[in-house]
Amino acid sequence: MIKANKWFSKNPWIWSTIGFVVLWLVISVVSGKFSIETLFLNITLASFTFLLGIAEMMVITSGDGALDLSLPYTMTISAYIAAATFRDGNTWKGILILLVVCVGIGLLNGMINVYLHVHAMIGTLAVGYIIYTVILEYSKYSTKAPTKEIQNFVHGRIGGLSVLTILCVLFVILMSVVMYKTKLGKKIHAIGQGHHIAYLAGINVNRIIILIFVCSSLIAGLTGVLVSAYVGGSYQTMGDSYLIPSIAATMVGGTLISGGKSCVVGAFTGAVMFVLLSTLLNLSGFSASMQNIAEGVVIILILFAAKKDTN
Repeated sequence: MIKANKWFSKNPWIWSTIGFVVLWLVISVVSGKFSIETLFLNITLASFTFLLGIAEMMVITSGDGALDLSLPYTMTISAYIAAATFRDGNTWKGILILLVVCVGIGLLNGMINVYLHVHAMIGTLAVGYIIYTVILEYSKYSTKAPTKEIQNFVHGRIGGLSVLTILCVLFVILMSVVMYKTKLGKKIHAIGQGHHIAYLAGINVNRIIILIFVCSSLIAGLTGVLVSAYVGGSYQTMGDSYLIPSIAATMVGGTLISGGKSCVVGAFTGAVMFVLLSTLLNLSGFSASMQNIAEGVVIILILFAAKKDTN
């Protein structure tokens, strides 16, 4: 029993994995057929929540109760920029503009947090409002989707799997290496366990935090481009529906909200679980308000189960 508890404690992703398997089985019973295709479709739809969840995971892991609330706005403005600039042979120019904008947003978030000592939630929310004002103006002149090539790529399939699913698997591997095998990842976890302690250990805390926000914004920018290509256009509130699920998926996947501990695999399985839950609630005919209540209850139950095994 003790060994089992230790294993669960070291592998918190197991709870969200069990959750999405159970939900898939229930959906199969409700719909009257067991379909691997249904599972793969939900995994594809979960790709965007997962990517934004990874961005939040890095910020949350840095500790101090940090969250990046500018991500949905960064995601949306990136979608509009991609739609306007990835055209007429100017794709590389558009990519450069997109990188500059996302890096600029990340730097602004990081410097407000580090040098003005404004808490991340407040600072990123303020930056988000500024970005949203730009979106309101910019959206008057651009409502297009990215190029057909990007849309075809996003909707493509390789060996029966969607390109988005394969992209997410590769991203899981990449981020697992970054977070658990590199000096950067170890420094992020160390900072999350205490900024002052990390500083005394010789870590340049300010530089790492700024870098985290830059990486977070870049991932949000990539997500925005992929979402706009998948749905065939951009709209002002495009990123709003991904913020809460991305944070929730990260938390139920095993990342501690207090910082210092992350779980890349859990962010992925958590995202899939929430998409499957939404699918099940829609199949069951739940109203939007009841869906929100059900999702809240599931979050509480999984966090409670995971917490019991970490004690």
